Amino acid sequence: MIRPMIATLVTALLLSGCAHVMSDANLKLADRSLSYADMKKNPDGSVGKIVLVGGIIAGVNTSGDVAMLEVTQLELLQNGVPDEYSHSSGRFLAVSTELIDPIVYRPGSLVTIIGEIKGKKVQQLNGADYPYPLLAVRELRIFRPTEPFPAATANPYQNQIGDSKFNLRPPGPPDGEPRRP
Repeated sequence: MIRPMIATLVTALLLSGCAHVMSDANLKLADRSLSYADMKKNPDGSVGKIVLVGGIIAGVNTSGDVAMLEVTQLELLQNGVPDEYSHSSGRFLAVSTELIDPIVYRPGSLVTIIGEIKGKKVQQLNGADYPYPLLAVRELRIFRPTEPFPAATANPYQNQIGDSKFNLRPPGPPDGEPRRP
């Protein structure tokens, strides 16, 4: 009796750890076969497709009722959280008509976005023209970057397999659920 209960509990814990951070409804719409590299190569050829991308906010611009995030792309973990230790393949712009407060969505914050590809927009980046893939935000989720555990409350699992990432608290939502337009 106890063994089946333990097996069920372990299975439930393992499956719950893999839950995705974005809504199921929008995940079903996203074309998961379309990588950021594909989108960057031919943004005009991918117009209208829904993608799942993420990264770290490089800049926020608001103008009237439109807000635009400039995001440095990062690979996503299985649960949809950006992997801040991954290699970036470039930048993209995410436009929203919802309120994006630059105090909350500030440079350095991690974000995951489900958005519709609208083509590209050429802007200056370090004095050169840079073709940014342009997305219209359907769903946006912000995360705090990883931080070291305080010494007084050290991670009890750290360095059990020699991985220094165990010394860090994983990224997570700073407050609540994802924004939905």
